[in-house]
Amino acid sequence: MDSHLAYCCKLVSETINIPIHVLNKKGYIELDFTLNVSYNPLFSSKQDHINSLRITSQSEILPRLYTNEFLEHFVIIPIITKDKYQGSIVLGPAISPKPSENLLDDIIELHKLKDIESTVRDYFYNLPTISRWKLLQLSCLICYLVFNKKIEIEELAEHCLCYPSIFQDQYLPDQDISALRQDEAFHHDPISERRLYQFITEGDKDGLLLYHLTFHHKSDIQFGKLSRRGELRNQKNLKIATITLATRAAIAGGLHPEIGYTLGDNFIQELEELHTINEIEVFIENALCEFAERVRRSKKQLYSKAIGDCINYIFSHIYGELSLSTLAQTVALKPKYLSNLFKKEVGIPITEYIQKTKIDEAKKLMTYSDNSLSEISALLNFTDQSYFTKVFKKHTNLTPKQYMQHWIERDDNLF
Repeated sequence: MDSHLAYCCKLVSETINIPIHVLNKKGYIELDFTLNVSYNPLFSSKQDHINSLRITSQSEILPRLYTNEFLEHFVIIPIITKDKYQGSIVLGPAISPKPSENLLDDIIELHKLKDIESTVRDYFYNLPTISRWKLLQLSCLICYLVFNKKIEIEELAEHCLCYPSIFQDQYLPDQDISALRQDEAFHHDPISERRLYQFITEGDKDGLLLYHLTFHHKSDIQFGKLSRRGELRNQKNLKIATITLATRAAIAGGLHPEIGYTLGDNFIQELEELHTINEIEVFIENALCEFAERVRRSKKQLYSKAIGDCINYIFSHIYGELSLSTLAQTVALKPKYLSNLFKKEVGIPITEYIQKTKIDEAKKLMTYSDNSLSEISALLNFTDQSYFTKVFKKHTNLTPKQYMQHWIERDDNLF
């Protein structure tokens, strides 16, 4: 391995007090900077622990965040030289915050580890406490030190390069995974699930609450099993996955990544303290609403009260007739003054913003409803379908029919 890479990894490991492994392209450990941290006693070896991450070759130097079912955090950075994958840098394990007694009790009981209980507890108590946000910051630093590549942390969130291992079960052989796929729904209905997280991205708490109640009690939706170790553990695993996706949706909606990741970490830790499925259901509903509310507040803080109220009015009356005079009357400002103020704060004319908002709503209707294009055009008060098509193409570079075909093809690829 390159001496420069080794020097940088050793320097970061000793400075931040975090384990770092450098793997070759076959996934074997070549360099080991683990300080005083031993490997997880739930695995047979350090290599086995690393293998559980299921690292695959990549074509671009972009860090990926990984959280396993024991809430250990890792960041995986591909090593690319001359456009060829040469291996990976693995930061971690780390944990944040310190594991609760309930979590450790669950791990010890589920894996029948009473005989090494003290070893398991010592391992988790001695793991470095580093948030996922800080881990991603460290990965950006390493990319700069090793590869001279500047990566903004927001870029990682934008590309969704943060994924939960909770969708994988390292203890299930391939044939069992196959059986699960045939006998159980591994995922929720994908369209309904996307709509649920869209409410978070939009900061629409009221819409989310209503939709969550409807979606969660639909009789035709099955929820996959993410644990064979009891229904309580299964429900906790499902909700950890939900919180992880909700965190991404909130960040996509404008919530600061550090706030989003911290909020998600705290929710997961609070979830681990719960003892009944009913408590979990109430908790997850409140957590989703908290994400949506945080996004709503962050969006509102971007503008003055008048413009914030104006945007909220447009959002709430998107299916009605919207005009500059109506909005000016609503916020008690003269139309010309409102028009100038809106463009100054938002960056585009108010009429263009209304158009864009209507097109965004049209895209949701195309994706989440069975309405025809003519019905969508009428619902959103476009004068005729040809004008709707013209405005739609202006904002998306696609005709409505092309957009619908895109989503049909995308959904087909999910299966």
